[in-house]
Amino acid sequence: MQKVVAFLDCANLSEAARDLCLKANHGHLLKNYLALNEEGRFLQAAYAYVPIDPRKEHASDSAIEELWPAGYAVKSKLGAISAHAYKCNFDVEITMDIVKAIYDVKHDIAAIVSGDSDYAPLAMQLREMGICVETAAFRSSMSRQLPQRASGYICLDSYCTD
Repeated sequence: MQKVVAFLDCANLSEAARDLCLKANHGHLLKNYLALNEEGRFLQAAYAYVPIDPRKEHASDSAIEELWPAGYAVKSKLGAISAHAYKCNFDVEITMDIVKAIYDVKHDIAAIVSGDSDYAPLAMQLREMGICVETAAFRSSMSRQLPQRASGYICLDSYCTD
């Protein structure tokens, strides 16, 4: 049985789904794509990283409340206002949690749900350590480098609902 730990970059996935006029179903993603028992996979842990807009601090409350029962441990962070928007980057936190999971959980597969090319060097390093790296994103938001560096790519174009 292969142990899987999933890391969901909510901002990356939600923005891509919004651009495609789709609604992401994070529970379905976790159970039907990332942790299929019939493929000999066991979901060891799943983390969702949710940015908080400092102009509307409680706007993500309902989304966070949906993630917990879907199987994710939620980590949130208050973003910083930048011009007419806000910036909240989780790349460092996700990377640190993946590395921590290597030692704590000793997982076989790291599933990174993001199309961000910033994870390409991490994917290469993990593969050098013998850890399978799967990346999942919509085709339109997946960087060219990340799936080339990862062990596998899950195209999410068909998993969402309208």
